[in-house]
Amino acid sequence: MTSNPVVRAIDGLSRLLQFGGVLALAFMAVTVTYDALMRYVFAAPTSWSLEINSFLIVYLALMTAADVERRGEHIGITLLPDAMRPKGRLALRIVVAVVGAGFCAILTWRGFLMARDAFSYGERVSSAFGTPYFIPYAMLPIGFGMLALQFVLNVLRPTKPRDETVHQV
Repeated sequence: MTSNPVVRAIDGLSRLLQFGGVLALAFMAVTVTYDALMRYVFAAPTSWSLEINSFLIVYLALMTAADVERRGEHIGITLLPDAMRPKGRLALRIVVAVVGAGFCAILTWRGFLMARDAFSYGERVSSAFGTPYFIPYAMLPIGFGMLALQFVLNVLRPTKPRDETVHQV
C-alpha cells in the first residue's frame, strides 16, 4: 500500500500539514507571550494577536487531524472492537471509515462553498488586521478533505498487531 505514489503523496501532505501545526503552535506560544507581556507590563496590547491565534487554533484542529488519523492516534473507545473477532473488526473499520469519510466529505463541500463565497464577496474580519475570511474558511475543505482521504486509506492499510500489555489490569 505504501508503494502507491498517490498514497505516498496524501501521507506526505498529511505530514506536511502536521509540521505546519508544530510551527503554528510554536508561533502561538511566542505571540501569546508577547501579547501578555505588552498588555500587562507595558500597557500596550497588540491588535493582531487574538485574531491570528484564533485562526491558528482552527488550523491546529483541522489541518493536523489527517495525520493523527493516518497514525491511528485519535482517541477511541475499544470496548466493541476488543470484543469482536478479526472479521468483525474489519467490518467495523469499514463502517467507521464510510461514516467518517462521508461526514468529512459533506464538511469539505460546505467549507469550499463558504471559502468561495467569502472570496467572491471580499469579506474581511472587522478588525484592525482585517484578515480576509476566505483564508480561515479555506482550512475547512483542506482539513476535512485530507481527513476523509485518511479515513479511506486507513481501511486499506494493514492493521497493526494489538499491544496486549495495554489491556492488562
